[in-house]
Amino acid sequence: MHTPLVFSAALLAFSAAPAPTDAIVSQETLDVRYFDGPGAQTLDVFAPKGAANRPVVLFIHGGAWMSGDKNFFGLYRSVGRFFARHGAVAVCVNYRLSPRVQHPEHVKDVARAFAWVRAHAADYGGDSDRILLCGHSAGGHIVSLLAADENYLNNPDLKLTAEDRVAIKGVMAVSGVYRIPTPEEFAVMMGDMVNGLLQSTGNKMIAPATLAPIVLGPSRALNPFRLVFGDGRAAAAKASPLSHVRKGLPPFLVLYAGRELPMLDGMAVEFGKALEDAGDAVEVRRIDGCTHNNILFKLNQENDPAAAALLAFLGKFGGPATGVKP
Repeated sequence: MHTPLVFSAALLAFSAAPAPTDAIVSQETLDVRYFDGPGAQTLDVFAPKGAANRPVVLFIHGGAWMSGDKNFFGLYRSVGRFFARHGAVAVCVNYRLSPRVQHPEHVKDVARAFAWVRAHAADYGGDSDRILLCGHSAGGHIVSLLAADENYLNNPDLKLTAEDRVAIKGVMAVSGVYRIPTPEEFAVMMGDMVNGLLQSTGNKMIAPATLAPIVLGPSRALNPFRLVFGDGRAAAAKASPLSHVRKGLPPFLVLYAGRELPMLDGMAVEFGKALEDAGDAVEVRRIDGCTHNNILFKLNQENDPAAAALLAFLGKFGGPATGVKP
């Protein structure tokens, strides 16, 4: 989840420019429609030049289900280029946003994109039998729910078979939301964010008790969880990946930032424990030196721990990222 105010800092702090070798190693196909419906249901494909039978990473952007896109000033396209540079075919997906649509339409769109990848991955050098889901923030929620709740990929409109569904070889969820917070929990989250901002600036002239009502008053009306998922607690529980954990899910890599948004670090640990208790393969990693917003935007830096974790998981569960067209 991003808030516009917090996420703007990431845009100021990080360059969207691709690595110098991207133009040499990748072939980019932008703005492909994956579904003939209303809205921006398009995707970008980043593939190593001459690739054949490469693992496919289906990447879903963040933005609190209400903002952002597969490009976002080049920040998310840089993630697609990162995977392509390391031998995978990356597919970065747009989905319809709230408030125009509400949950579960975001996940339904990503299920449609998955069906497109199954049908077309080979056209771009990908192996449609080796698909890994990856998402950041709201995207981390979407890919986790898509993998955990069978209803989405069982939608008869998609015409997917059991063989299609087992093509998901792993899920890489980054700074995701795994349990939709209650309104009371969201109020606590916002209060923690206000206190954290004041502490980080060292401002001693404004007391949190003075500033909190100013910030929290409108935030209750603009609670993104309420706008996206509605008011019902049963619906929120059904939309929570944590509610659908069971034995037999694909392997998960769960990353969270050292300076994470309030509650999301605890959710990552809670989700990982539930997967482990169910008997599923899972690795939970805290990535220090980053925030919720920029955890994926340092992948091109040398020795970046998030990059190392993602590539290790891709290699382990996606298989060899090699192969060229004959």
